[in-house]
Amino acid sequence: MTSFRSLFFALSLLLVSASPLGAQAKKDLPMPKGVAAVVNGQPIAEDDYKDFLYQRMGKRPLQNLIDFVLVQQAAERFGVVADGGAVQKIVDERYQQALRGQSPEDFAKGIRESGLAPASFMANLQQDATQEVLLDGLVLATRILSDSFLQKTFESQYGVDGKKVVVRQVLVMPHFLRADLIRNGVKPADIDQTAVRARAAELAQECLEKLRTGADWSEMVQSYSHDQVSKKSNGELPAYRPGLYGPKFTEAVATLPVGDYSEVIESGAGYHVVQVASRTETKFEDVRAALVEQARMAAPDWSEREDLLNSLRNQAEIKLW
Repeated sequence: MTSFRSLFFALSLLLVSASPLGAQAKKDLPMPKGVAAVVNGQPIAEDDYKDFLYQRMGKRPLQNLIDFVLVQQAAERFGVVADGGAVQKIVDERYQQALRGQSPEDFAKGIRESGLAPASFMANLQQDATQEVLLDGLVLATRILSDSFLQKTFESQYGVDGKKVVVRQVLVMPHFLRADLIRNGVKPADIDQTAVRARAAELAQECLEKLRTGADWSEMVQSYSHDQVSKKSNGELPAYRPGLYGPKFTEAVATLPVGDYSEVIESGAGYHVVQVASRTETKFEDVRAALVEQARMAAPDWSEREDLLNSLRNQAEIKLW
């Protein structure tokens, strides 16, 4: 079982930059039993050190250890085993994040100067990664595929009520035109915002007229659109839902035949030329079986992990000193 001192590794990490212990201690020496340090001949007892840590961090580290034990116990009950490869992948990713451009040698030196052994730092990563992998396995083993869960999955793939519309747009944004003027040396106070909006509307109308006379959609998106998100996907909105950009935009999407272009639509974002690329309708019952299989094996998200952990906490009998 993890020792009491290991509960406070997190504190050591928090104090890496604030407490350079390596610069204070000339070398590690054997300590009398029950002594954590000796300062100019004055001993600091391990119990005093623990009291100091408790004053700084309370029982939070103990709760972290309790969570780990709860997850281990649940994993044993459900026959869930942490896949070593998955654990190592998380460890490697988080180690690289922690390096933040440092060399491994410099990073290890900083860890040692904080009072924590590099091996202990890696053990912490290993434990956190193991807990995450076990939690994922427990979520998959205990996931309840309720109708509401399946309905949510259904709508995320097939749209609200199974009606999915793929929408593309060219969006001319007045604030982009204003920014261009400023970059070209015009003082902000000298910019006529009404004129800027009129110019944006004019550009959107120009784009529409070119499209209606056969201009290539992709070329118009690259030439006119200021929406950087949809521009990267040939003007396609990543996830259209009614209400986006206001009622005029929604009405246009609802009534446009597939492939046609809307009139220029004004919204708070700017001036849109909209095209419905496709419109499909799917019945829930037709895809329910496939959704069940897909949902059963879908990768857990953080909310599912946290919900499961909270459930384990609520069901456990835990006593604290």
